[in-house]
Amino acid sequence: MTVHTAGAHPYIQERKRRGPPRVADEHEGFNGRVAVFITRLLGTMWAVYLMTALILLWMAVGTWGPLHSVDPYPFAFLLFLGNVAELMLLSIILVGQAVLGRAADKRALQTYQDAEAILHEVGRLHRHLSEQDKVLNRGVSLVEPQPHPWIERRKGVQPVRVAAHYVGLNGRVAAALTRAVGTMWAFYAAAAFQIGWMGLALLGVIRFDPYPFAFMLFMSSLLQLILEFVIMVGQDVLGKAADSRAQQTYLDAEAILHECLQLQHHLELQDEALVRICGYIEEHAAEDHPVRAVQPTQPPLRVRP
Repeated sequence: MTVHTAGAHPYIQERKRRGPPRVADEHEGFNGRVAVFITRLLGTMWAVYLMTALILLWMAVGTWGPLHSVDPYPFAFLLFLGNVAELMLLSIILVGQAVLGRAADKRALQTYQDAEAILHEVGRLHRHLSEQDKVLNRGVSLVEPQPHPWIERRKGVQPVRVAAHYVGLNGRVAAALTRAVGTMWAFYAAAAFQIGWMGLALLGVIRFDPYPFAFMLFMSSLLQLILEFVIMVGQDVLGKAADSRAQQTYLDAEAILHECLQLQHHLELQDEALVRICGYIEEHAAEDHPVRAVQPTQPPLRVRP
């Protein structure tokens, strides 16, 4: 028998099915697998060591070895190859930034829904204790409910999203550039453009930019400079979104802790009422009175992992 019945929050069962959002889940399809492969291949310190060793070896062979006749100091072809690689890798960095943003948005939504479900369950506990007050204390409530003010305010607050922090005209321009360049298609386009340019220049179709492709190197460097600023704008936006999420999570936790303290205080007051009731029973009830009968206990609720 229970003095209070109310349904659990529907999200509790749903979250068991969902599982936590992971960055790897945002890499979808063929392009996502390619991005993951390149990121795992190059996003290690071994790649840094290998690239550093390759550059130093090229410089040494270009100065004193057989590459001296092909690419002597100032190593124009090595500089060109580095520029080509940098432009393509900038696209990969922007892809990773976009993936991190999507994963962060999903985590923010899940954290928001978790807090909402917890507050819902805490509210059920408050109502349950209030119904018990009516039984234990002749209908008089032991505690006056004092919900945290954030509980009501958060109903009008949405989960924090990265896109919401691209504010104004400049923000919309930055978002458009990030969406356009932060894809594997931009990586493929950059690779195809540079390889195609080199091929056409070597075949003599593009005559104004022969080897070592100085004009192409200039355009690549200029584009890299612009994209580096776009990356920094994206980092700033991710930082602002993270700060907003931290503030929202902090307020959610503060409200939950406030409600838990209220529950603890309520339970302590009910303990006092129960002690008085049990003392009265022990003193006045007959040994064979039904109120002394031990009620069968139920097994503890098992929480599925």
